[in-house]
Amino acid sequence: MAAPEKRKIRERLFDHYRLTILNEDSYEERFSFLLTPARVLAGALLLVILGGVLIYVLVALTPLKQYLVPDFTDYNYREDASYSRAMVDSLSEVIVTQNRYLDNVRLILTGQVPLDDPLDTSGVALDPGALEFALTSEDSTLRAQIAEQDRYSLIDDHDIADNSATRLHLFKPLEGTLSGKFDAETGHYGIDIVAPSNEVVKCVLDGTVILSTYTSDGGNVIQVQHRNNLISVYKHNSVLFQEEGARVKAGESLAVIGNTGDHSDGPHLHFELWLDGVPVNPLQYFVYED
Repeated sequence: MAAPEKRKIRERLFDHYRLTILNEDSYEERFSFLLTPARVLAGALLLVILGGVLIYVLVALTPLKQYLVPDFTDYNYREDASYSRAMVDSLSEVIVTQNRYLDNVRLILTGQVPLDDPLDTSGVALDPGALEFALTSEDSTLRAQIAEQDRYSLIDDHDIADNSATRLHLFKPLEGTLSGKFDAETGHYGIDIVAPSNEVVKCVLDGTVILSTYTSDGGNVIQVQHRNNLISVYKHNSVLFQEEGARVKAGESLAVIGNTGDHSDGPHLHFELWLDGVPVNPLQYFVYED
């Protein structure tokens, strides 16, 4: 009985039917279709396939996929995002390095010693008595040479006769009278200039402000980085006009003379010049009356 039943279903797929559209009022035939169940199923399957192809094209080949597929990100966008993150990380490292350099410069010029990544020895037991140092004749000779160089590196005011900095024409930081001279042996690495109250302190050369702050020793301090590794330092000011990072010109106002800081005993300007990290006698560039 099962075979005839299946045969009847197969035969029904090819039975012919007519779909006729009539006018409701006049019953006039408008048009008609000759259909079979097999044709209807084939047409429906074809529509499903065409719909699937159309959806695939929209999703895979057009920007609509960003709206049709949740949480979809194009490969190019992901690559750009990865590149941007890498660039941000690199720039962050550069900024950290530059800020660390500027912090070290500030510490050096304010008389402090910068510490870079001190070693963590908390978990290491050190026995100084167990260390033995053998001093050879070569070591003694080298130490003597270095000591001799260090002895004259400051006393000779950092001989710069052949350096291009000697060809610089510096603007006087302040008009006044000299009250303290440069003396590297006693740790006085600049000159002291006395002037009337509210006199303006000016920049000696074009440069960039690398420090504009208050310190306990120097009071209101401003430092400017110039070309040829030259740095000018202005201490004990009452007011600072420029901020860190500002570009300044020779003769431009930096501050007002004052009496700030623990090492100041009266209104004056303490002015320093540093070349290649070594203090230089400013009187090599300026003439002041005692």
